[in-house]
Amino acid sequence: MSRVRAVLGAASVLIVLGLSLSAVAGFGAAIGPATPSPSSAPSYNVTFSESGLPAGSSWSVHVAFIGCGCSGVHETVSSTNASIVIALPNGSYHFHVLPVAGYVVVGPARGTVAVAGASPAPVAATFVPIVTYPVEFTERGLPAGTSWSVRVHGNGVGPIEALEDVSNRSTGSAINFSLPNATYHYTVAPVNGSFFSGPAHGSFIVAGASPAPIAVGFTTPPKYTVAFVETGLLAGASWSVALHNRGGTSVHESSTSTGSENVFYLPNGSYVFRIGSVLDYTLATAASGTLTVAGANVSVAVPFEAVGGFARYLFYVNETGLAPGTSWSVHLAIVHSFGRGGHTTESSTGSSISFALANGTYRYDVLPVRGYTLDGARGTIRVVGGPVGVAVTFSPIPTYAVTFNETGLPNGTNWSVLVHTQAAAGSAFPVRVTELGNTTELTFWVPNETFCYRILPVHGWRVDAATGSFVVAGASPATVYVVFTAK
Repeated sequence: MSRVRAVLGAASVLIVLGLSLSAVAGFGAAIGPATPSPSSAPSYNVTFSESGLPAGSSWSVHVAFIGCGCSGVHETVSSTNASIVIALPNGSYHFHVLPVAGYVVVGPARGTVAVAGASPAPVAATFVPIVTYPVEFTERGLPAGTSWSVRVHGNGVGPIEALEDVSNRSTGSAINFSLPNATYHYTVAPVNGSFFSGPAHGSFIVAGASPAPIAVGFTTPPKYTVAFVETGLLAGASWSVALHNRGGTSVHESSTSTGSENVFYLPNGSYVFRIGSVLDYTLATAASGTLTVAGANVSVAVPFEAVGGFARYLFYVNETGLAPGTSWSVHLAIVHSFGRGGHTTESSTGSSISFALANGTYRYDVLPVRGYTLDGARGTIRVVGGPVGVAVTFSPIPTYAVTFNETGLPNGTNWSVLVHTQAAAGSAFPVRVTELGNTTELTFWVPNETFCYRILPVHGWRVDAATGSFVVAGASPATVYVVFTAK
């Protein structure tokens, strides 16, 4: 009880003096030692120096604050001088000496630096020219103009590890690499319709000179014509066939035609096919079946029959704006046609899709194509004794580069980022894509929209700010910096 009186007595004295307890607390803080705000904290020079680059060469250093919050330093400084000086307040920082084309950094290309009341010791980076040697792969057995590819990857050590994992593709008989000294493994990718006649993988060594050319052998079996021949359709109507094989080299193909034939070129084997339905027509034979290619061309009859015996007229949809070879589709449904109902979808990589229709009313929907907006996507048409046509226009949606830059991981470490549309419903171009790489930067091309991102886990490392968002509004947003720290 006496202690309570003492406290109350002290409070009474303060009240008599005209000061509240809160005022005294403020007064005490005012006369105590000042704590500088982050904006007024003293900074100290951190010096990075380089050697090995030709005079006047541009090089860069990125520094990133290690700690909580979003207000720490994240910046990249470039210079054509031999030294880069960055003023930093007290704290710990990741640094990354960024790559320069044709050189590799020997020494601390990445690391941490601590600032504690004084400038730390300078960080020295030595650039060494990368010496590479030609490595050639040659193929035999593929038809002229066939695309094939080779991936090479090194022994995973050393400062040039990221340069030792490369893939190249060619439609010629040779694929060439330019590689530094290392032990490499290679893998040749399969080619549809062909088989390997020799090893598809192996190893080689680059040690101060080019190794002997590496030969890759393919066996490409002859192909034969498989023609599906229709009868009964109105000339110009679209119809389609899809097929796949049973065993051997994987074959999954489809063909759409407005003529009397859908043609495939296939090697020997057994195949399963399906004829696409055509609105208001039936097939006099089964819509699916099997066929065998055994050293000769094959012909399959496809007899269509019109339902009800009514006269047919073409309804065609013409598109403009799509890149050549882009697949697009039209869904058509009968609204009223002499009491009949039904619907169908036709697809094409050409500029026109057409239907053979009896007199009546029909509803059409042109289905969305990723990366494009669409004018004239849907509507209703009437067929009355003659052909009907509509035009639709696709317009490419502009995209902008969004770059994620990482620091902290050892050179060549794979890391990945997931980017997705914040509100996929109603988006003209919904996005959900993951990029993976072993370089310091990953770049996405996305349209105007608000996006979320997530930095995916890397074993043995943690990442500050693993999730976030950005807005694309007519230009590329600022680079997103990602800092990894070893667990």
